[in-house]
Amino acid sequence: ARVSRSTRVASPDRGGDAMPPKKKRGLPPGALHHVERKYFKVLFCGEEFPAGAEETRKALEKHDAVGNCEFRFVACAREQVATEIVNADVAVPLMTKIDETLLAKAPILKLVLQFGVGLEGVDEEACTKRGILLARIPSEKTGNADSTAEMAVFLLLAGLRRVNQLAKSLTDRRLGEPITVQLKGKTVTIVGWGHIGKEVARRLCAFGCKLQAVRKSEWPKEEWDFLLYDEGVRPLDELKWIKNSDAVVLCCNQTKENMGMINDDFIGHMKPGAVLVNIARGGLFNREHVLRALDDGRLGYLASDVAWQEPVDPTDPLVAHERAYFTPHVGGVTDMSYQTMGAIVAKACASLQADPWMGETCVVGISPELRYMVDEIMIVNANLPAFPGVTGPCVDFEQCRKRCRC
Repeated sequence: ARVSRSTRVASPDRGGDAMPPKKKRGLPPGALHHVERKYFKVLFCGEEFPAGAEETRKALEKHDAVGNCEFRFVACAREQVATEIVNADVAVPLMTKIDETLLAKAPILKLVLQFGVGLEGVDEEACTKRGILLARIPSEKTGNADSTAEMAVFLLLAGLRRVNQLAKSLTDRRLGEPITVQLKGKTVTIVGWGHIGKEVARRLCAFGCKLQAVRKSEWPKEEWDFLLYDEGVRPLDELKWIKNSDAVVLCCNQTKENMGMINDDFIGHMKPGAVLVNIARGGLFNREHVLRALDDGRLGYLASDVAWQEPVDPTDPLVAHERAYFTPHVGGVTDMSYQTMGAIVAKACASLQADPWMGETCVVGISPELRYMVDEIMIVNANLPAFPGVTGPCVDFEQCRKRCRC
């Protein structure tokens, strides 16, 4: 079977591309609440990041479905998601907005699982209300943090070495110009101290630059001391200290609170002419303020793997600016990270399909299959029981009690 790249609507009897027929496993003991269906549908909501869909499809072929059922895989354009999600069991949102209106059309949806970490486009409250699990794949488990950190170093060097001007000099056959900026000895501030930020710091240490890090929450005393004395990273307690930075690298999550944070105030705290790198999310930009800062020279260079709207218009004045360099959101798009994430998504889908307590909605009970699945993905809207017979908070207590006897 192959992943369809065309815009289409799956017919009710097919539901998408079927996996090759395999010998069926029997239902696990005690599967009293298992709902028998002819297929279990996995939907990739959009045609962006096609390698992710392909790796997941290939990985899913290696799994056997439980009972008289088969896995079916669909990757459709964003415009077709509202139609395809009607009979989907698992949805992978990618860049598609998953809101209450869309979820209302998905009566059997059990899991929304992002192919990566970003869930800012998914309505968590609406998922929880409907008993739908919402999950992401932590970057440290997949190689995604390593891949994105490598991209951050690439973009930082591209900004310091004025990659657009180098290309122009080559075109104009001018040798020995422009003069660019050396990284060694410069001060680089990392905004966001999650797995990606830490991996960026590890790689930049080799360049002999001075490293600083700032994060939203307060630094624990022991981590402050460890970073300062053992890792050579100076923790900052306030963003205003970026004024001594030659470059700032954004590695933080995008939230409702920090939307548009890269504005006149932020840039005003930066050293004039500094380089700004964004490998986080495009929603952090206040586009007009960033463009104005590039025009008047307050911002020396912008190198970004993300944009405020994706895919971004290449003729946009900010994207086409002579001191701006954009890449098409490929920081984590590498062979290793995509193969790993594809395998994790496939395993999560197989575990969910095999779950003997699976009902019309995915209110989690004490399924061993689901506990195994949670080892590699992070559920953000439910607290799952850790051991058989040990209950925890459920998405919908009454539904869970009736179905799982917990």
